[in-house]
Amino acid sequence: KCCVCREDLHGNAVNIPSKDRDFLLFSRNIWISEDARCCSDHLIGSQLTKEAVDAIISFAIRHQELKSSGVQLLLNKSQNLFENEQRRFYFNDPRGLTDDEYCLLTSLSKDDFNSLIEIISTSGIRNSPDRSIRTAIGIYLCKLRLGLSNRLLACMFQLPENRTISKTIDSVRQAILKKFVPYNWGFGHVTCQDVIDHHKTTIARGLTCNGGGSNTTIVVIDSTYIYIQVRNNLLYF
Repeated sequence: KCCVCREDLHGNAVNIPSKDRDFLLFSRNIWISEDARCCSDHLIGSQLTKEAVDAIISFAIRHQELKSSGVQLLLNKSQNLFENEQRRFYFNDPRGLTDDEYCLLTSLSKDDFNSLIEIISTSGIRNSPDRSIRTAIGIYLCKLRLGLSNRLLACMFQLPENRTISKTIDSVRQAILKKFVPYNWGFGHVTCQDVIDHHKTTIARGLTCNGGGSNTTIVVIDSTYIYIQVRNNLLYF
């Protein structure tokens, strides 16, 4: 049975992630064995949802003998969990921030942020010793949303130096250009028929096509003037 909903396993059953087992042990005093499984719809990415964590309850008291190495491992895990809990802006744990906080920091909802993570993760961007993929994208979106300096972002996300922020932003920018922009921006991401079927209003058809022309694509392109300083000596051009 599923250790979350206590129903028969359905879909692609998966093992409970080790990070979630550690979290439940130290925060709820609930021990979950390594072979415990749950339904796949209880997870977001590779972690249990907040609702799934809240639904797990203890149903028996178990005595477990541990060797000294096992005790040391538990102490190390508890220390890491404590350090992560001290980070206010922590994107690695999908449960670490509320949906309102995601919108405030990144302008995306939590679900949209998780969807973006799944897309960008296929671009080849990797975790590094200083930050995870989730943290990297969080930093990039905070930069766009809030316009903060690299020094302040390094302080917020507890990164060692400003150069780390610069490298992180550049890595995410390249990943977004590779996997997100081509499919969501510009003329190449949508076909003519998609525009006709999904992006053409009745008012636009009536104004520009005299009520007909249902198979005609309507594109309105606007531009603006950008002030650019140039040399007074035009011989340079």
